[in-house]
Amino acid sequence: MKLMLKQVLERTVPSEQEKKSEKKLAKEIIGKIRAMEGKHIGVAWAGSSARNTHLKGDRDLDIFVLFSRGLGRREFEKEGLRIGKAIFKGHEWEKAYSEHPYIRGVINGFEVEIVPSYKISNASQKQSSVDRSILHNLFLKKRLSKKLCNETRLLRQFFKGIGSYGAEIKTSSVPGYVVELLVLKYKSFKGAIKAISKWVPGTIIDIEKYYAPKEAREKFPGHLAIIDPVDKNRNVAAALSLEQFERIVAAANAFLKKPSMKFFFPEKTIPFPIEKIRKILQKKELIGIEIAYPKGTLPDIAWGQIKRIGCKIAKQLDLAAFKASQTAEWSDEKNSIVFLFELESLLLQKAEKRIGPLASMKEHSEKFLRAHPKPLSGPRIEKGRWVLETEREFTSAEKFLETYLKILAKEESGDIAKAIKKRTVILHEKNLLALYSKNKEFAEFLTSYLKGKESFL
Repeated sequence: MKLMLKQVLERTVPSEQEKKSEKKLAKEIIGKIRAMEGKHIGVAWAGSSARNTHLKGDRDLDIFVLFSRGLGRREFEKEGLRIGKAIFKGHEWEKAYSEHPYIRGVINGFEVEIVPSYKISNASQKQSSVDRSILHNLFLKKRLSKKLCNETRLLRQFFKGIGSYGAEIKTSSVPGYVVELLVLKYKSFKGAIKAISKWVPGTIIDIEKYYAPKEAREKFPGHLAIIDPVDKNRNVAAALSLEQFERIVAAANAFLKKPSMKFFFPEKTIPFPIEKIRKILQKKELIGIEIAYPKGTLPDIAWGQIKRIGCKIAKQLDLAAFKASQTAEWSDEKNSIVFLFELESLLLQKAEKRIGPLASMKEHSEKFLRAHPKPLSGPRIEKGRWVLETEREFTSAEKFLETYLKILAKEESGDIAKAIKKRTVILHEKNLLALYSKNKEFAEFLTSYLKGKESFL
């Protein structure tokens, strides 16, 4: 394993030239901001690149413009945006949103974020969620040695390799800060993997020992809580879904049994030949929906809407008796969003059997019979209960979705509603194959979905 981990580091540690370029650009931006007139009182470089825990090729720079806590929120945002736009003059940029707006863009090939933040000395003083970032930086830079920085890279690449890295809604996984804290807690990559392999739902990690175990579980219910060392009231693993939690534990166990480079660098998905896809689809009850991507919407905001809409449609399919046994979402984050639903059946019988209360339950019986005044068959008593059959409103999943999407477009508001109205296509087998043929990214996604296998197995 030692040789393998050395090889992983050779592929993940940035070169000295990369680090030099990062520091040079960060220094230039910081110098420009310090030289500007304005209401800011400081500027700082934070994030994984500032802490030397980032991966080779991760060209991200997070620059925080610091303001006094006495500055009003409106002026705080206005000044932050003004400074950000000034830094990106002559470069590509966009306004992004966290708890408040900020400017991000590309300078010399680096993805740079200029984020306004209040200057605080402890978390109790925070006025925006990003205010903690500087505290995180100070906390970790004091504790992460060069060796621990490389151990962090190993764990970060492991999480990336198994598809469990990133706090974005799209992935619902762990952010870089959590990876750093795990290495700090368990002293090494191998120590972290061994500990993770023994995690069970309800695991609590409290590096600063703020709470007794019982108190921590009561305050932070859920499958995993990693209490922020700089803010005892925050679970920094809150974005981690149960699915991703279980994936991480399973991957750690699989790695300890049989270490392999595929945990760090999984094989790229090669799309199946179109004929193989056709044969698989013929054996599945799969239907999809394609809608337009909401133009101008940042991916993390869009993915929150995508996940919510996907759940909403799946629930309606269940209520209409089509029963979605598996769902998935895909987007190129430019033009299209696709929802996939694997159903128990694409077609249902015209008659639906409804089972009511025991005949001896007078009030409930009367209510049930009143609710179905003109059944196709019945009412009759079977095994002591009222039974009747009614005619289904929809027997085709495709027809149901066509109708429901019109309702959904009216129920929703904002960009996602506009996207549904702009383009909505029901993807049955023929349309799925057409999209598969013309879009490589979707082809990779659908192949991976149909394989249905974890990348590390």
